Amino acid sequence: MAHPPRKILLVVTTGGFTHAVTKDAAPVLEIGKVLAERGHTIDFATLNGQEHWINDYPFISQLHLLGDGPTEKQYDEHYLRMRKWDMASVGLAGAMPSKYMFDSFWPVTYHGLKAIMEDPAHRPDFMVADFFVDAVKDMKIQYGIQIAIVMPTMPVLMLPCSYIPGQPGFQLDMTLTSENTSMWLRIKNELVVVKGLPEIIRLSRWTKRMRRQNGVNYDLPSQKKPDYIVLVNSFFGLEIPRDLPPLAAAVGPILGDEYPSLDADCERFLSTHKRVMYLALGTHIILSNADAAKIVTALLRLLESSLLDGVIWAVGKSGRQDLDLSHTFDTPTGPVTFGDILSSRHPEFLCPFFAPQRAILDHEAVQIYFTHGGGSSANEGLFHGKRMLAMGIFSDQIANTARLVHGGVAEPLNKFRFTSEEVYEKAKRVLEDEGGTYARNSLRLQRIARVAARRKYYAADLIEEVMYDNELRVKDNKELRPMHLQTADVRMPAYKARNWDLMAVGLVALVGGLGGMGILGRMLWKNRLLAKGLWEDLAHRAGGLFRR
Repeated sequence: MAHPPRKILLVVTTGGFTHAVTKDAAPVLEIGKVLAERGHTIDFATLNGQEHWINDYPFISQLHLLGDGPTEKQYDEHYLRMRKWDMASVGLAGAMPSKYMFDSFWPVTYHGLKAIMEDPAHRPDFMVADFFVDAVKDMKIQYGIQIAIVMPTMPVLMLPCSYIPGQPGFQLDMTLTSENTSMWLRIKNELVVVKGLPEIIRLSRWTKRMRRQNGVNYDLPSQKKPDYIVLVNSFFGLEIPRDLPPLAAAVGPILGDEYPSLDADCERFLSTHKRVMYLALGTHIILSNADAAKIVTALLRLLESSLLDGVIWAVGKSGRQDLDLSHTFDTPTGPVTFGDILSSRHPEFLCPFFAPQRAILDHEAVQIYFTHGGGSSANEGLFHGKRMLAMGIFSDQIANTARLVHGGVAEPLNKFRFTSEEVYEKAKRVLEDEGGTYARNSLRLQRIARVAARRKYYAADLIEEVMYDNELRVKDNKELRPMHLQTADVRMPAYKARNWDLMAVGLVALVGGLGGMGILGRMLWKNRLLAKGLWEDLAHRAGGLFRR
């Protein structure tokens, strides 16, 4: 049988809805869908209150609720904190409160997964988890189950790349690689982590205490190469190309083959507008009133100059909380308030709480996409071939903004320094597209993304391959042989893997040979007169023999 059926557990906990299903796409559940189509039984584990995430995924056989997760208040505090976080001035410290908050739910996930593993009726043969779920690594260590972790970008500590300075997500000034980066900027990027060492050490100690309090008396190993599958929901074209070990693969963009169609409001709006901007800064990003006002001022100018004839601004309840509905904008046709715009009373604005993003991006009337550059948003924008304005707020959004600009499909905006004039001018530049550069690069990356999107099937292949290997190479929790996709250097001491011992022997031999030649040379030099006499005597004797 090509695919012997097994039970596979999908795990998504903290981080919000987008880590399970990215609006219309599904990085973890979409992989599960492919595996279900191959005959595997797919279970899903998540936190309380998130069970509705599987409503559109009928293949889920069993739902496991692990316990309570973050509250809406905690999520709002996290997004407000990230809005203010300035990587250049405060470094890693600004992100640490959110890191502690998310990591504090490790015990809930750990004990919940442990209960599943201890129950023979529910114990899976494999786990596929979102990158927030460190507890699956403990299941691997304690129960020998193999795992796959879905990452939004390359995990830089596990898959380091010497020509990418600093850490993506924590980089400064649009850094991508060392290729065209100054020495000073490369140093500054490396210093970000160095300056953050006190915070990293405090986090490590806090994590160790939390694990010990829950009966886990070991630390997760630090690895330069994974001993489990790492699936990156991105593709080379957006991601910086690098060498990868066999257990790591870029399998994005992981997108559903089908997605919700336009609702009546969006369909009506797009049928009557031909030059539309789609503005979406994520489900939870909370813009300040001042920042939102700068953006809207620029949009009104773009509409007035006929560069646009419509704007769809998808902004949820959380994203509206800081907006002053009475804030007024002066326009040639009279004053307009935020209330007018957000309630869609302005004929050139449609502002739904939720929008069918992929259907909107796929529509020919949408000429430009204003995005925060999150992994899923970037993937969807590229898959549907849209030119963009990108304003990263935190983490992978910042790195993706630089990548989108480098790919030639976007103009960047800095969340602290952008102005209304800059939004207008950059949108104008992208829309007018003199020379067709943005259109050409958007088509180029769209074609690449659509080919790369097939790799979700490779992700399923890799999971099956490792699962079948693991179940027959391990007996009674003892490995009979190494993983077939693990490179031998992982199991070898560094000196042997890197041939330092051979180099040392070769160096000793070279030094010894050169030393011997030196000693012989000095002996000959000291006895050069004797040597000369011997040489002349030999020559004379040879000449005599020749004459005979």
